[in-house]
Amino acid sequence: MRILLTAFLAILFDTSAAFSESTISIIHSYHKEYAWEQSLSEGLLQSLPRGAAIRHFYLDTKRTPQAEHRARADAVWEEIRAAAWSLIILCDDNAAKYLGPRLKNGPTPVVYLGINRNPRDYGLFPAPNMTGVLERPLLKRSLHSMCKLVNTDDTKVLILFDSDATSDAVVHEAFEGKSRLNLGKVQVELKQFSLLDNWREALLNAKAEGFDTVYIGLYHTLRDSAGKHVPEDEVLAWANANTPVPIFAFWDFAVGKGKTIGGHVLSAFDQGQAAGKIACRILAGTPPSAILPQTAQAGTYTFSAFELDRFGIKLPDAIRAQAVMVP
Repeated sequence: MRILLTAFLAILFDTSAAFSESTISIIHSYHKEYAWEQSLSEGLLQSLPRGAAIRHFYLDTKRTPQAEHRARADAVWEEIRAAAWSLIILCDDNAAKYLGPRLKNGPTPVVYLGINRNPRDYGLFPAPNMTGVLERPLLKRSLHSMCKLVNTDDTKVLILFDSDATSDAVVHEAFEGKSRLNLGKVQVELKQFSLLDNWREALLNAKAEGFDTVYIGLYHTLRDSAGKHVPEDEVLAWANANTPVPIFAFWDFAVGKGKTIGGHVLSAFDQGQAAGKIACRILAGTPPSAILPQTAQAGTYTFSAFELDRFGIKLPDAIRAQAVMVP
């Protein structure tokens, strides 16, 4: 028994020592202040080895013009290639798109997360040094369960997105690029905009055009008429104050008082936590090729108590029993 305990402690010590010597580069597609990045980083740091040396890089592709994205990726590439890393983590689609192909089949293990498109589209699969976590927004599932809260008969839903690469990826994967479809009795129309004025107009006209509800998708790259990026918090606050119909969400960062009512939403924290666990397995010796790409937790019902009351919506007992309630 003592021999087994000694062997176990030796293995544990060796693993801890290896982790303490690990260097991890985390490349974020967006900016540090973005709520998605903050929650994603929290999930990652909670599950990555405590003793590892970690460095973050931010491509800031939500706020900067698309024409500048490749140059920003090139600058980050020059920095990361100048050092030896135990592991590189690529967060979200733009990091995967611009840096994934340069890292494919290289000596450094890579974990990606928050990927909305198929990894094959970015050349990340198959690759012996890569694996990760796929982000699959629960658009259809959320639509089915939420729309009946507003209209139990034939329901017409508008989904609003910006024209970012991430939005394009979500539309491609979830709706096969279609702008209109029927989910049973639910009629769905999807619109994408680059300019804030057009996005706002679509929301203001929703009720007049027969929509019972609006889903606020991604809105983080909208620009004003002068081409200036509009802060995402400002966009969402305006939508909350001016919407003529109840508004729901697909991601948890858009739920709360002064935001949307909620829905069956995805969490960046879950994405980060799942990716961090994969990273630990790789650092402990498991080859990336032995770990198949996976999806994170299947999402949760999350609602704002204030916004439910504001719109006079009562949750069915079955949904309320499993829902996370926020202010």
